[in-house]
Amino acid sequence: MQTQNQNQNLSVNNLGNLVIKAKQILDAAKTVAMPQAWNILQLATAEIIQSIENNSPTLRGADKKTLAMTMISNFYDQVFTVVNFPLVPKLIQPIIQKYVKQLLMLLVSASIDALVTTFRNTGIFLDPSIVVAPEKDKTPTVSDK
Repeated sequence: MQTQNQNQNLSVNNLGNLVIKAKQILDAAKTVAMPQAWNILQLATAEIIQSIENNSPTLRGADKKTLAMTMISNFYDQVFTVVNFPLVPKLIQPIIQKYVKQLLMLLVSASIDALVTTFRNTGIFLDPSIVVAPEKDKTPTVSDK
């Protein structure tokens, strides 16, 4: 049986593979526009969440999210050198770069919550010990809207 550290190392190795793939794709680009950075982060977030869930199933939810946020932040630092905002003058771009990451990490945090909920509701993360009785589940469904 694998220890928790071995499981986290597997997740870190998966992060390394993600970084390599993203760098290969973005190799020709010196800068990335905000929408493209967000799309790449969404894909990386889904991969990282699944990796953590598969490799560290005994971690508590809050610990999994902390690990995911750390890994995604590391991914961002290794992959994106400059993220551009469309319509923002080039002179101002360097000033706002530190805030770009903060904004994207805020969005990633909310995305993690949404992805985990979606994965659970669709059966990707199915843990029989956490099954919620339908009458107690207050999660809105598509038909409720």
